[in-house]
Amino acid sequence: MWKVTARPIPKNDFLASMRTKHSFRDALSAPLSKPTLSAAKAQLSIFSHMPKWVNTLMSIRNKIVKYFGFKVGTTTSLEMKKTDLKLGDAAGFMTVISVKDHEVISFAEDKHMQFYMSVTTDDQQTTVSTLVNLKTPIGRLYMALITPFHWVIARVVIHNAVKEQRL
Repeated sequence: MWKVTARPIPKNDFLASMRTKHSFRDALSAPLSKPTLSAAKAQLSIFSHMPKWVNTLMSIRNKIVKYFGFKVGTTTSLEMKKTDLKLGDAAGFMTVISVKDHEVISFAEDKHMQFYMSVTTDDQQTTVSTLVNLKTPIGRLYMALITPFHWVIARVVIHNAVKEQRL
């Protein structure tokens, strides 16, 4: 049923070079039915279609954490009208900092954490990898509380993209 699998954390990629002492890192892969799909289009295919319950949870989260100095987005998913991502584009609450045919890296930062996301593609799969560098005790507490939600949401959103043949 689930087409999303946890992957070993890459040790020699860009995100690994940005990792600090207090951090969270994961990597999830899913099969591609569109082998020529670029990483930018894969990112849009995954994150432009959030389930309503995810949008609701993110809205509640944003209302709470903004009082603690966390960066919050004005939208919970990527703009549906975008067809590609370019350097400097907004990608949800993040900014695209690197675009290559087979990898897109997005970044966001606030006083508690730095958040990186890499989306890669090859002929058979796409991999979404996140790195969160935790800069403060509040950031570490937040990550401890949010990790179970991240685990479920990331898998559901990627799985839905596979199931709906957007990847």
